[in-house]
Amino acid sequence: MSIYLLRGKFKPYVRMTRRGKWIDPEAQAYLVSQANLIAQLRQQMNGQQMLPARTPLKVVLWIIAPRVKHNCDIDNQAKALLDAAKGIIYDDDHWIDSLGVTRLTGAEEEVIFLAQALEVSHVA
Repeated sequence: MSIYLLRGKFKPYVRMTRRGKWIDPEAQAYLVSQANLIAQLRQQMNGQQMLPARTPLKVVLWIIAPRVKHNCDIDNQAKALLDAAKGIIYDDDHWIDSLGVTRLTGAEEEVIFLAQALEVSHVA
């Protein structure tokens, strides 16, 4: 199991075209936010190996802010975080089979990001 603490505000996922990422201010803000999340994750990896490729994964996210904001979709917040972790914590987010996302009120803006290989049991 790996746990990461991401500090500061981040921009929820923004849909963009190839051209739009260079001219749309929302897309540019998202890309800057992604770079910050990626830098924090890389620093916290500290030589640790990525979770094994082609392995079902479980991810749990706790998104904490001084005031829980319902002005953006929680799935867009999760997508931004999952995309930032791709290639750092895990090889590809399409292997995430279990995902939990919770927004909470706390003193500072931060995210607790838990990732682990999923114990898979077959259902008969």
